[in-house]
Amino acid sequence: MVGITLSPEQIGQAPPEVRRWLEQQVAATLGLYRPARQPGVPERHLVACGLEEARAILAQIQGMLPVVSVFFELGRDPVATSPDGVRALRLDDMVRHARLQAPQQVIACLNAIDEALQNATGQPDATLTAIDGAGHCLVADATSRSIVAVWQEVVAARNLVNPPDATVPPVAPHAAAPPADAAYSLSMPTFNAPA
Repeated sequence: MVGITLSPEQIGQAPPEVRRWLEQQVAATLGLYRPARQPGVPERHLVACGLEEARAILAQIQGMLPVVSVFFELGRDPVATSPDGVRALRLDDMVRHARLQAPQQVIACLNAIDEALQNATGQPDATLTAIDGAGHCLVADATSRSIVAVWQEVVAARNLVNPPDATVPPVAPHAAAPPADAAYSLSMPTFNAPA
């Protein structure tokens, strides 16, 4: 058995998932195990967004890169799903994935997404998301699936799956690279696998 001592500063600088794991380990050691909370029904009524609405929202926010990043975050796999079809995403994960600095920035982006939804549907009280008190963003399962479908359309439209102009032949593993004609070229050593 190995013991590790961590200072409060080290724990504070750890990634969120490491801090959550440490919290679970300490709670289990002290007999304070808490099962993961299921997302509850949000106080605000969430609108389930279909494919057409998701496209319309993207069209309105496409010039705002952070908002687009948060929009596609809503299609990620949830940490939990309620029986009512509400997905829970961690705000701190959304902050990191969207390369933002604080949950307040994610919330501002979510507000812009809600405004785009309201413009697209003509419903002034329509909302795609809600924030619970435990640091989760709640979104309807149907909305998440629609956003994933829009993402797949974007990838297919940009032909990012199989580029048509693939003129570079595949290189065999451990093959030496052809000499470069550029003024600055890198020379990488080749390694032979042991026989």
